[in-house]
Amino acid sequence: MLDKYILKQGQKISLYLFVIAVFLQVIDLEFLSIITFFLFFLCLYVYRVKKVIIDNEAFIVSAISGKVEAIDFNENYYLIYINASLFDNSILLSPEDSLIKVKSLRRGLFLPFDEKKAKLLNEKMVLSTKNTIMEFVSSFATAPLDKPIEKEYKKGDELGVFTQGELLLKIEKRFSLNIKVGQKIEAGQTICY
Repeated sequence: MLDKYILKQGQKISLYLFVIAVFLQVIDLEFLSIITFFLFFLCLYVYRVKKVIIDNEAFIVSAISGKVEAIDFNENYYLIYINASLFDNSILLSPEDSLIKVKSLRRGLFLPFDEKKAKLLNEKMVLSTKNTIMEFVSSFATAPLDKPIEKEYKKGDELGVFTQGELLLKIEKRFSLNIKVGQKIEAGQTICY
């Protein structure tokens, strides 16, 4: 029933926050109750189900929603840095029709990115497809990274949830990019043709 409105990864925490808020209201701790209700509604917003439109003509689509912070390159890859915030769509998608392999998953802290050691100590997951490598680094106030099942996925299939952090998307240089620095992109939007 709730799957139409809230992602399954956020249903449990939303329910807990609601029950705690009601309990605090019953025992007359109004200030804590109001804060917990606020967190409940924030959780509902973060884990909301938002319609995702997949561009089937694109070769590679965006795996997450966020803002393109930088585009760089090396000998083999374009390096695209996408920053996802709590207010973006939290769904994580397969960027292309391919086998998805988990290269690494490092459990860690959830420090904000303005901390010096955040990128070294925060949780990190590296996934690879036929033409891309995706490095996810979590940030403050985020859910733990869930390791997707290694199998063949279609473009736009749900892999999990990524609520806040940074994605370094490496795409082979033989493709032409269809994005710019500073652009706000949605999950499923064209990255390259």
